[in-house]
Amino acid sequence: MAVITPQTDVYLLKVPLEINDINQLTFSNATAQFNYFNSLPKIQFDNFTYQRKDGTIRVPGYFDELIEYNYVMYRNEGFSNKWFYAFITDMQYSSNGATDISIKTDVWQTWQFDLEYKPVLIDREHTNNDTVGVNTLPEGLELGEMVCNGNTVNFGGVGGEQMSDYCIVAEVSQIENEGESATMTYRWGSGTHDTTPNINSNERGTIPLLIGMYDGDGNTVSHVANIYDKAGLSDSIINVYMLPKSLVGTYYELWIDVTQTGGTISARFGVPAEKSGTFDLGTTTFTKPTTVNGYTPLNKKVLTFPFCYFNISNNSGSCLPYRYEDFSSVQFKVEGTFGVSGSTKALPLNYLNIGTGNALDYSITGPKYPVCSWKSDSYTNWLTQNAVNMETQWRTTIIGGALGVASGAYQGYIAGRDAKLNPLKMAGAGGVVGGISMAGDLISLAREQHLAKTSANFVSDQVRGNLNAGDFVWAKYRSPFTYMPMSIKAEYARCIDEYFSQFGYKCNRVKIPNITGRRNWNYVKTVGCYILADIPQDDLQEIKVMFDKGITFWHNPATFGDYSQNNDII
Repeated sequence: MAVITPQTDVYLLKVPLEINDINQLTFSNATAQFNYFNSLPKIQFDNFTYQRKDGTIRVPGYFDELIEYNYVMYRNEGFSNKWFYAFITDMQYSSNGATDISIKTDVWQTWQFDLEYKPVLIDREHTNNDTVGVNTLPEGLELGEMVCNGNTVNFGGVGGEQMSDYCIVAEVSQIENEGESATMTYRWGSGTHDTTPNINSNERGTIPLLIGMYDGDGNTVSHVANIYDKAGLSDSIINVYMLPKSLVGTYYELWIDVTQTGGTISARFGVPAEKSGTFDLGTTTFTKPTTVNGYTPLNKKVLTFPFCYFNISNNSGSCLPYRYEDFSSVQFKVEGTFGVSGSTKALPLNYLNIGTGNALDYSITGPKYPVCSWKSDSYTNWLTQNAVNMETQWRTTIIGGALGVASGAYQGYIAGRDAKLNPLKMAGAGGVVGGISMAGDLISLAREQHLAKTSANFVSDQVRGNLNAGDFVWAKYRSPFTYMPMSIKAEYARCIDEYFSQFGYKCNRVKIPNITGRRNWNYVKTVGCYILADIPQDDLQEIKVMFDKGITFWHNPATFGDYSQNNDII
C-alpha cells in the first residue's frame, strides 16, 4: 500500500474581507495576490494531510488563541501549486491543544484569474468615461427643491435700458391730403422712396413713421397727433407703439408739412427701408457650471440634468428649461422683426446637434413692446374739418340776403307803380324789408355756428391705443430674456455625489463589466451575469450571484473600504 507524505501548507490569517462578498480585493496576478495574503498576520502550518474543499481542518492550538483569525489559505503541494482561499465559518474545541476549523471557499480569491467575462446587462457600475454629458440616464433619486445656482443674467440685444435706445412708431394711413382749409404734403430729405415699404415680405397699406430717430427734432406722439388734428386727419393715425432702434435697420428722412391760413407746421420722421426676414440682434454665451449650489462634485453626472440645468425666461409668463449637456457651448442668439410691438425670439445654438438657426421648436418668444396711447384734440380736428362748410354757409347767406334785398326793392317798385304810388319810395321800403330779412338770417347763422363750435369744444379729447401701459417688466427691465442657472441644493448634491462615488452610475447596457478602471475601487451590479470558467459549477454560480447582487472591487489593499480616497479614472 502506497504511503502519501503530508505536504499541505495551511495558513490562518487576519483579513479585512467578509463572507458576504460585498467587498473584494483584486490583484494584477496570482503572485501579487499571494504576496499580499502572505504578508498578513498569520499562523503557518506545514506538512498537513490533503485538505478538502469546504471541509474541516484540525490544527494544533488552543481555541482561545486562534479565535482572532478569520481566513485560511492552503495549498495541497503534493498535487498542485494552486493556493485556495477560504473564510473561517466556525471554530470548535476538539481536544486539549487541538481545534477544528470549518472553512468555506472564497470563490472570488480562489478563481478570479480563471474567469472569462462575457457581455451582460450592467445595471450599475463605475464608468471609465466621466465627461460631463456622457452619462445622463435617469437615477430616480430624491432631488429636493431647486435653487438658483449662480447669478441670473438679463440678455437679448434688443435695445437697452435707456429710452434713447428705443423709438416710437406711428402707423398712419396717409401723409398727404388736398384739403380746403388745411393741406398736408410730404417731402423726402433726399432721393425718392416708397412711402409704404414692404416689411418682412408683407404688403402694407400704412406708413410707419419713426419718431425720435433724429436728434433735436422735438417730435413726440402729442406733436404728431396735433399735426394730424390740424390737418383734420386724426383718424389717419392707426396705431402707435415702441420698438428698439435695433429692429429698425435702414431708414430714410421724411418731412410732413401741414399748411393752413395761419402758416405751415412741419415734422421730421424716419421711414424704414424695404426689408425682409429678421434682424440678428446678438449672441450671448453662458458658462457651464463646475459647482452645484457651492458644492464641487467629484462625479460629473451631478453637473447634468436633473441635478443641474438652466431656465430661459421671457419674464412674461414663459420659462423653458435647458440642459447644459445638450450644448457643445451654451449660446443663445436673439432675432427680431419689425412690426407692431415687435417680435423677438431667443434661439439656442449648438443644441441637440441641430443645425445653427434651426432649433425654432426649442426657442422662446420674447415679450411684446408697449403699445402707446395718444390723444386727439377733438375741437381742433372738428374745426379743421368744418371750416370750409362754415365759410360757405356765410357766403351763401350773404349772397342770398343781397339778392333778397334787390328782389324786395324791385317788388316794391312794381307794387308802387301799379297802385299809382311813388315807385321809388316803395322800392326803398321793399329793400329795407329785404335787408331786415338778410340781417335776421346772418344772426341766425352766427348763432347756429356758435352753438356748433361750443358743442364741439365741449367734446372731450379722444384717447386711443393702449390705455393701460403700466407693464412692470418693460418699465423696470425693458423686456429682456433672463438666463437663470438652477440646481439642487448643496446638501442634496453632496448626498448624491457620495452615492455615485460608492455605487457608480446607472448603466443599462449590455457589455463586459468594468472590474477595473478606477484608482481604488469599482462597483459592478449585473442582471443575469454571464461568465465562463473551468471551475466547480457551484463556485461559478456563486460568483455570478455575487455580481448580480452588486459588489465593490478594491484594487489597493492599503485603502480597502476607505471611500474618502481618490477614485479617479486611470
